[in-house]
Amino acid sequence: MKTGKKIEKLEYAWEVKESSVKEAALKYEVFLRVPERKKPELKIIGFKSNDVMGQVAELKEGLPAGIVEVLGRELEISRKELARIAGVAERTLIRKIQEGRLTADQSERMARVARLLSRTIEVLGNKERALRWLKAPRAYFGERPPLDYADTELGCQEVVNLLGRIEHGVFS
Repeated sequence: MKTGKKIEKLEYAWEVKESSVKEAALKYEVFLRVPERKKPELKIIGFKSNDVMGQVAELKEGLPAGIVEVLGRELEISRKELARIAGVAERTLIRKIQEGRLTADQSERMARVARLLSRTIEVLGNKERALRWLKAPRAYFGERPPLDYADTELGCQEVVNLLGRIEHGVFS
């Protein structure tokens, strides 16, 4: 018969995001640990504007075609693969690169992929882990890589939702 060790938890640590939780913690004398998280400095798109409405206007005008090469380099994939992931026809993308500017729809698709990469880096901590996670088949996605879901807004949002569960330690 094996004997186990008794484990006692001496203090509770909760992460705090709202001030009302801090007040409750003081009332119940619970130790609080406020997480310090740095957002990654990933300026793939390089918007001229800092506000959302200005960025929306830039997307509607169409982003410079150079974003395709930058995003492909950041993701470490070919232009053909990026076109597939973004849901844009490769020949159309090549033509737009030659013209120098993407359409509003293509710009939005590239921005979606860039946001997904940025969020993955934020959750997993560094670019190498993020790329490995995005490119590896996952059971949650039917043994397909999460990056394959970046071609639609709904699919991309599901990947972001899973990242949120990972970030908060929710078993999925």
